[in-house]
Amino acid sequence: MAFRHLNELPLGEKVFRVELASDDDLTVALTLTGWNESDPATAVASGELRLPLADVAALRIALNRALRALALVADVAEPIPDRDVLRELFPGHGAPWVPQHEEELLRRFHDEESTARIAARFGRTPDSLRAKIRELGHDPRRPEFCPPDGCLSWSRYASAALVGSTGDGTQG
Repeated sequence: MAFRHLNELPLGEKVFRVELASDDDLTVALTLTGWNESDPATAVASGELRLPLADVAALRIALNRALRALALVADVAEPIPDRDVLRELFPGHGAPWVPQHEEELLRRFHDEESTARIAARFGRTPDSLRAKIRELGHDPRRPEFCPPDGCLSWSRYASAALVGSTGDGTQG
């Protein structure tokens, strides 16, 4: 069964056309064109991609991630996606952190790996990664700094009052 799907999106002065087509049900062609309404003869975007139909789902996720990363780098405002989209783009979104992941996060952070790369490794957003780094007592902008009681110290889970310390070095 052959198909053709065409979607034309006017965005401000620009218009983008995305076309998906298949003649043999084995491959699909994705064609992107874009132009300025004031000058339709000059393309602002163009390209074609052919791939097996079975790979469309993986490509969708890859393109979503790439375009989201581009939006972050280019500082382009975009609507906040809903939770299902976030889970698709970032598989770890909303999942609890386990101690092994916290240890690996801090190791990578201290090795000065980029926030974007670490976030991609854990399937989380860069913002959630920075929040976790802060929660672990670090400054996301200063990988060389460690909290006074050390990385991954138990004190971040419980205050001294909860574990019986009186603050003068003796147990209460």
